[in-house]
Amino acid sequence: MPDKKKKETPKFIYDCVRCGQYCSSVKGVPVTLQDLLRWQANGELGRLVTHLGLETDSGFPRLVLKPREGDEQGCPVYDADGKACGLYDDLPLNCQAYPLGYNGEKYYVVDQACQGLGEGEMTADKLRAQRDCALKEYEARSSSAATLPVMYGLVMQEMMEQSRQAMDSLTPEQKAEMERRFKGGA
Repeated sequence: MPDKKKKETPKFIYDCVRCGQYCSSVKGVPVTLQDLLRWQANGELGRLVTHLGLETDSGFPRLVLKPREGDEQGCPVYDADGKACGLYDDLPLNCQAYPLGYNGEKYYVVDQACQGLGEGEMTADKLRAQRDCALKEYEARSSSAATLPVMYGLVMQEMMEQSRQAMDSLTPEQKAEMERRFKGGA
């Protein structure tokens, strides 16, 4: 009887080496409604709201953390000099799943050049957690188009709160000057 060889599937082994390759080259970190709600609950949304933007490169609009003003790429909360993420304890789902992706049918590596591939030890629990992140990111991304108005509302709510706080901090003279300028006086 011929020996049936089992088709070998390459193992997914990954451990972030904090090289910053993805963080410094991404053109917009995808953000989901779940990310926004989590950041709003823990107070992070206020500092991130100025970095939020709408991207349509993929054919449909999606909310992203856009690169810093004047930069064409790179996550706005990544410190390239210190090789540190300003959100490491509360990463967007996209970053939690990286470099693993899910397309509704199978898991795949989204970036074969990732320096963390093949690094460290991959336990069953670690693999399950990585797959859970990729699945959660896929589901959140899939529902994001329908939730874009809600996401926009959360961002606007945060901006209005920041604006209110800024107005509250103005002196009466500054408020009068602002009112005069709004009424058309130079």
